Amino acid sequence: RTRGERRSLRRSAARTAPEDEHSMAPPLPAKEATLFKAIVKHYELKSYKKGLRAADQVLKKFPEHGETIAMKGLLLNCMEKKEEAYDLVRKGIKLDIKSQVCWHVYGLLYRSDREYAQAIKCYRGALRHEPDNVKILRDLSMLQIQLRLLPGFLETRQKLLTMKPTNRMHWFTFAVALHLVGRYDEAVGVVEAYERTLEGSDEPSKEPYEYSEMLLYKNTLYEEAGQPQKALDDLDAIKEKVADRTGWRERRAALLLAVGRHGEAGEEYLALLKRNPEHFGWHAGLQAAELQTATPTERWLSAEVTAEAEATLAALYGKLQKAYPKSQACMRLPLDFTRSPPAFAAALDAYARSYVRKGVPSLFADLKPLCAEGAWSRVLFGEIVAGWVGALEATGAFPDTCEKEPPSTLMWARVLLAQYYDSCGDTAAALSQLDMAIGHTPTCLDLYLFKARVYKHAGHASAAARWMEEARKMDLADRYLNTKATRYLLRADCVPEAEATIALFTKDGGSTLHEMQCVWFELELAASYLRTGDYGRALKNFAHVEQHFADIGEDQFDFHTYCVRKMTLREYVKMVRFEDTLHGHAFYVTAACGIVDTYLRIVAKPARDAAAAAAEEAGGGLSVQERKKAESKRRKAEAKAKAEAEAQAKRDADAKGKDGKGGKKGGGKEKPPDDDPYGEALASVEAPLAKAAGYMRTLLLHAPAELRVQVLACQLAMARSKPLLALRALRKALSLGAADAQVHRSAARFLHLYRAGGAALAPAVATVVERHSAQILAAAGLPTGATAEAYNDAFLARAGGGAAAAAVVAHAEVRALVAPAQAAAAREALASLDLQQASLAVCKEALALLEPGGALADAAAAAAFRQKAVARFPHAPAFGGGSGDEPPPPPSGE
Repeated sequence: RTRGERRSLRRSAARTAPEDEHSMAPPLPAKEATLFKAIVKHYELKSYKKGLRAADQVLKKFPEHGETIAMKGLLLNCMEKKEEAYDLVRKGIKLDIKSQVCWHVYGLLYRSDREYAQAIKCYRGALRHEPDNVKILRDLSMLQIQLRLLPGFLETRQKLLTMKPTNRMHWFTFAVALHLVGRYDEAVGVVEAYERTLEGSDEPSKEPYEYSEMLLYKNTLYEEAGQPQKALDDLDAIKEKVADRTGWRERRAALLLAVGRHGEAGEEYLALLKRNPEHFGWHAGLQAAELQTATPTERWLSAEVTAEAEATLAALYGKLQKAYPKSQACMRLPLDFTRSPPAFAAALDAYARSYVRKGVPSLFADLKPLCAEGAWSRVLFGEIVAGWVGALEATGAFPDTCEKEPPSTLMWARVLLAQYYDSCGDTAAALSQLDMAIGHTPTCLDLYLFKARVYKHAGHASAAARWMEEARKMDLADRYLNTKATRYLLRADCVPEAEATIALFTKDGGSTLHEMQCVWFELELAASYLRTGDYGRALKNFAHVEQHFADIGEDQFDFHTYCVRKMTLREYVKMVRFEDTLHGHAFYVTAACGIVDTYLRIVAKPARDAAAAAAEEAGGGLSVQERKKAESKRRKAEAKAKAEAEAQAKRDADAKGKDGKGGKKGGGKEKPPDDDPYGEALASVEAPLAKAAGYMRTLLLHAPAELRVQVLACQLAMARSKPLLALRALRKALSLGAADAQVHRSAARFLHLYRAGGAALAPAVATVVERHSAQILAAAGLPTGATAEAYNDAFLARAGGGAAAAAVVAHAEVRALVAPAQAAAAREALASLDLQQASLAVCKEALALLEPGGALADAAAAAAFRQKAVARFPHAPAFGGGSGDEPPPPPSGE
């Protein structure tokens, strides 16, 4: 159990100290009754051993006293003796089944183990014998809100308010319960009723902030009830009572915008910007007020901007730039909504030129959206920056000026141009600019960092890691560089080096990363293990991330009472709603998808191994020398994996030894040993697909709009022979991205598997599959009886633009599945693929199809494609490139 869980348990017990007077058993004599109260006191003070001694004294004379036995079990539970604790508590309930104390303690045990549903049953058992126990009702309500049992939570809080109407916390917890179930008017009524009880009291003047928060919470209820005008009137009425003046003005501006009073809203936003002109949210509100729209737009790059809107916004920001000449936001935002090339060039020149002079490394990170693929300003941006570099090289000054710039300005202009080339996929040009910059200032560590990033985008992970390591060594005290170097090493599958690097900034040699909930590290580590085929460790690290999110969900427990007590009601409601969407967070989705993908690979591994063995036995079209080289590579990989395992075991042993020697005297409890440090048990479960299905249910519930989730759900359902589940996921995936290559692969495979007679279906299931398959075909412009082959051809015909290369590869792969006789034609399609329009990932997919074990395996075709691809991606080792990318020795004298 974590420290937070133990603290939560102890606080709960301190609030619910049981008393023997409620028991239906004969009362204890005075001496033993005093000892029983001492047991409770020792429990509250965490003096568990003293509490056990007191319990043993009572049980020595009254061995059948159920409540004392239950309390002894509770004490043992805090000492990590769980099995004995549960046995004692169950025995206590049997001896005194009508004791609310025994049932309450039983609930506390389940609660400490996060068995909330069982704990609720126990609390209800306690309430059957004492229905008006405030402490148990309060604990029950906390479990109900934790599990989002909102109707029960509302009922319990209403009962508590009825029993204790003088307690402010009961009023507002009841109001929050009404709020969460959507009964806004009643929640407002509860707040107003409490507000009337304050008439004539000095509480508002004694606690002005809490009173202000109460008023703003009531105003929020009006807004969420869909009554913006009423909320606005109420906000004006409470103006003098609100402590947060900025928050009040911000709310008023948003409400004025909602009711269509754009002029007044603009005045409020201007007043806010006078306080902080860098607030992008306030800028969006001001823009909406100027354009007289109800919804602010914070991202203009992908939005349509009319000439009238552009002129209005340009005039607005012309005034703002004069009023706030040092404001970065006022200079940056026009770049997003400007659609006129001359105006864009002027705005970029006014904004970026000063940062190039100053040498701001993060400039391109700010301007990167302007260079995104498909952005209208992408080409123009490159022309402008290239013009700067040319002018600085020729004259030492920016275009249209005679003012000479320092030499460093040219260097940083080259850096900006290199990053632009990198974003466009022109690796050679990017490296050329960076090499010239490094030649000018070889001691600037940011240049090495940028060069590592270029190699990463070029597909050379090991070179990227080495260049990033060079940057890290130039400033060993920089935590950011340490983190970046670790990440790059993991992406190059250099796990021991990455662990040694990250350990430089952690205690105990990096063994505390799990306790620190370092999610990014565990995700990158799991991805590395997944790439190298170490499925056990991959699952172990993915499971660590999943456990972190479970802990985050558990951490909200303490806030159910704290936030209401502190009157931070608005933030509490936000926290509850955030926790409801917790498992839709990108980190959790990545981890859960990784677990599902790993289990799918484990299931498919025997078939892959058999295919690889057959290819090896047949020679796979490889020469004797090539087969020897592949075998040598395989042996080296196995030796490396074994060395990593031994090194990790040694580090774990060393860390354990340090803990044993250097710990505090009588220090905290030792962490229980990990029974499965390498994830072998996770990787060898009896039903891996059923295990994966549990994670997929959570993903489909919390992240249904994620395309990768729906594609993976379809693949998992087909692997489990669940056609209806596969159909449901496939239809959702098609609605999210019908042009996506992965979606097409899943759709074509589904049609081939379930419509071509490949899988026997029950009549009712077959009817549903046939009806929805006809709809899928109709959406592709095909008749009902069309085959999967026709569907595949139609997809290729529809593809165009940047997706054409991915479509060709997907078409070839599906063709090998649905029409094996056309494998030669599929290989020819891959051989004629225009790689200038293909991404690195697409080229890797195509090569995987042609290599041994691929659906279109052919050694000659693979070699030809590899030769063609290395010309397009000369730095990618996947195609045989990347030679000569080693970093130079450090500059002399540094």
